[in-house]
Amino acid sequence: MRIRKCISIISVLIGIIILSSCITSSSTMIVEYEKLNKQIRVAIIDFKNTTKYGARRLSDSAAQILVSELSRSGNFIIIEREKLDAVLKELEFQLSDLSQEDNAAEVGKILNCEYLISGVISNFGVKTEGRDILIAKQKIQTVKVEVDLKVIDVETAQIVYSAFGKGEAEKVIGSALGIGGSGGYDETLAGECLRAAISQAVEKKIEYFRSH
Repeated sequence: MRIRKCISIISVLIGIIILSSCITSSSTMIVEYEKLNKQIRVAIIDFKNTTKYGARRLSDSAAQILVSELSRSGNFIIIEREKLDAVLKELEFQLSDLSQEDNAAEVGKILNCEYLISGVISNFGVKTEGRDILIAKQKIQTVKVEVDLKVIDVETAQIVYSAFGKGEAEKVIGSALGIGGSGGYDETLAGECLRAAISQAVEKKIEYFRSH
């Protein structure tokens, strides 16, 4: 009788642990943005990744998420990147040339744009920890990211505001007696982190525009 009871308890534990391999917890939340009195015309000039992880792939994902969050807020009219690239090509400019006042003003005038926005992934970290509990094992993957958004006034080419955001995502993979989840790094955690960090920065940016 006791043996059967023990087997039942172990079976339940195994089931719980195996289920835990599907659980992903994250700081990612759907931000409900405040509405401004008017929409602002902006162009996203670049999103750089200064970390050693992900190279261009991570910065491209960040740029797409930024466009998505700005659009979802309903506060911005976003100039398509193709139009910006076409103007730069026509003027024989590089993105770095927009740091010069006259160049930024000229590009902004052609695009009928009020502000240029640039982004930087300033910090990205991945940590994996293991934990043994009797017959069970857990692997915890944690990803953290920090981003900075800069808002450039096209008339003055000056940075008028800088917003910081950070995000964190975690995934728990469990197994018992060799049964359960396994695997390497989960790439989806990076996307969740980036969205959390960028939405936080966008929220701060909206607060800035609301007060100016």
